[in-house]
Amino acid sequence: MVLGEIMISRYQPQIIIKPYKKRRKRIRKWLIGILIIGFILTLSIYLGLNFIVKRELKEIEEIKKENNYFRKEIQKLSNSDTPYEEILSTKYGYIKKGEKIIIYSPLYYKNREIEKGVKE
Repeated sequence: MVLGEIMISRYQPQIIIKPYKKRRKRIRKWLIGILIIGFILTLSIYLGLNFIVKRELKEIEEIKKENNYFRKEIQKLSNSDTPYEEILSTKYGYIKKGEKIIIYSPLYYKNREIEKGVKE
C-alpha cells in the first residue's frame, strides 16, 4: 500500500500560490508614469498661461499710460484758449476747403542754386 500511496501522490495536482509582486510592480510603474506625464502637462500649461498673463498685463499697462496721456491732452485742449482750427492746422496739418498749402523748403532752393551754378 505504501507503493500505491506514493504513486497516487505523484499524480495529484500540486497547488502553488504565487505572490502578485510582478503585477503590483506593473501597476505601480503605470501609475508613476501617468503621474509624471500629468505633472509635466500641468507644469507646461501653467507656464504657458503664466507667460500669456504677464504679456497681457504689460499690454494693459501700456494702454493705461496711453489713456492717461490722452486724458491730459483732452484737458489741455478743453482748457486752452487757442481755437481748435489753429491747433488742427498747425499741429496735424488739416486744411479747410478753399485753403492752399504753401510749403517752404530751404533745401529745395539751395539745390536749385547749386544746379544753376553748375550749368553756368
